[in-house]
Parts: sequence; structure tokens; C-alpha cells
Amino acid sequence: MRKVKIVVNRDKPQAEENRRIAVLALEVKGFKISESPDFVIALGGDGTLLTAANEYGRKGIPILGVNIGGLGFLTNVTFRELPNILAEIIEKKFTIEMRMVMKATFDRKIFYALNDFTISTRIPGRVVEFSAVINKEYVCRFIADGIIIATPTGSTAYSLATGGPILLPDAEAIIMTPIAPHTLSVRPIVLPASNRVEIQIGRKGSAVLVADGQRCRLVRKNHSIFLEKADYYVKLMKPVRTTFFSTLREKMRWGGREDA
Repeated sequence: MRKVKIVVNRDKPQAEENRRIAVLALEVKGFKISESPDFVIALGGDGTLLTAANEYGRKGIPILGVNIGGLGFLTNVTFRELPNILAEIIEKKFTIEMRMVMKATFDRKIFYALNDFTISTRIPGRVVEFSAVINKEYVCRFIADGIIIATPTGSTAYSLATGGPILLPDAEAIIMTPIAPHTLSVRPIVLPASNRVEIQIGRKGSAVLVADGQRCRLVRKNHSIFLEKADYYVKLMKPVRTTFFSTLREKMRWGGREDA
């Protein structure tokens, strides 16, 4: 694995300088920058990795997330660690995690998301009427600010912030998490990954479909969005020492009192 493509968040401070340093580190280790890479380095934060996943994930190209500032839950290799990680890649001391992807079909177009799809109100302060159907069975109608359809990878993102559960990355499941529902009985639910979800927008409110917080499309009233597991996985490169629970403890301070 010697050919590399760098995806960088140019909105980050010193983005070009960081890219230059990364290119130099790659060249020192014998890697080459290529448009036909063996793996991709996402240089930025989780948003940068999601951008890389949308572009390269379907091609089966592994992605290494390198964090520059911010939380970086998915990009859990720090920038200063990059030279050491490259040495480990040469020695094949890394793992590949297969991350489930969601597919949304709407208005005869297909969208993909590694983290989640959010269907939310287009007008802040106004609610939307939703109807949920799972495997062609009507589930319920509810009023809310929105709903999140998340993968296990996305369980630690927006879904978690709105009360959804945490799932291990290798779980095969879909999470439905309502956003500020106007009925207390409408709670998050975890479904088998084989399920197909239909969310219909009712007559009340105006909505927008957002994929991974980056790509959006207006949803008209009485239209449906169909969501299901995609037919491919995103490959994430991880250092051998990295584990999901260690990342939870480090990045989110998850767990109890260690000194209790």
C-alpha cells in the first residue's frame, strides 16, 4: 500500500501547511501521492472523513482519519502521530474496520451516508408531521422537529446528542431517533439492518433531508423517503492499539468514576 490520496479540509487553519507536512512525511516513508490510491488519508476532522467516505467508500478504498483539532471521534489518529502510523502501515500493523452504510431513495435519486440521515424541519421553530412505516407495516404518526436514521457508526454522533443509544461499530442495525417529538411515547428504536424504513412527510411543516450533515435536499409534503442498508461497507484503517471503548473513554469521557 504505497499510493496515497490526501483529502483535506481547506477551511481548517493552516490546511495547506498541514497538507504539505503530510506529503513530506509520506515521501520520507516511500509513499506516493496518486489519484488511484491504495488508501486515502482524511486530514481534518470527522466531517473530512465523511467527505472522503462519500467519495471513496463505494470504491472499497480504505480511509485513514487523521485529526487536526476538534473531537475527532472517527479521526482518532493525531497529526503528530502520522509518521509513526505510516511506519506501521508499511509493516502491515493496522486493522481494517468494515462500517455499515445507509442508503436513502428519494425523488428517484439515491443518497448514501456513513453516519446518518436527518429529516428535519426546514424552518427553525416549526414542527413537521411524520409517518413511519417499517417493512411495509405502518408504525405511527408523530409531530417532531425531525428524525435521525443512523448507522452504528453514527450512533455516537447526532443520534447520541438527541438521546439515542450507542452501538458497537460492527453491529448490524439501524437506529431511528426522533428529534424533540411532541409525544413522550415516541422514543428511539433499534432495528435489524435488514429492515426497510419509509418516512413520509405529512401536510404539516416543511422538511429537508440531510446526508451526513453535508448534503441536503428539500422534501415536499406527502413525499416519502425510503431508507435501508447499502450494498457496500466503508473501510476504515485503524492502528492496532485502537479500540472502540478506549476511544469512547478518551473522546467522550464515557463511563463511571475511575477513582470511586
